[in-house]
Amino acid sequence: MNVRIRIALSCATLAAVTGIAATSAVAAAASPNSAASAVTCSKWKSISADHNSVGVRYMECDRKVGGRQQTSAALYIWDNKTDGKYARVNVATGYAHWNGLDQTWFRYYSWTSTRHHSPKYETGWHSGNDVEVLLKAVRG
Repeated sequence: MNVRIRIALSCATLAAVTGIAATSAVAAAASPNSAASAVTCSKWKSISADHNSVGVRYMECDRKVGGRQQTSAALYIWDNKTDGKYARVNVATGYAHWNGLDQTWFRYYSWTSTRHHSPKYETGWHSGNDVEVLLKAVRG
């Protein structure tokens, strides 16, 4: 067998083995047991309070990981008026049902600058299928 044929056969064998290994690795990484389902997000929603002196704009996202439902939120906060009050947003995640929310996580965010909105706050992923957002103008 001449040298060119040996090199060609070696390259073809290497490519076939490498392709099979790469395909197996991709299939293992995409296994439904370990991968999260596609993320679905709502459109941006807005809330204002106290005659538009404070506001929040937020979006909710949901996914499933290992068969368990998870939810998250992203939000921007505004303080539109120099009136001694600031914007406070309470965010809770949990499982929604007809009697309210079984809370799995809670945090509040606040913003006092009237020059620009807050940076984008992201809650991260938490157990549940719903996000509750409550906006208040709080005297500070």
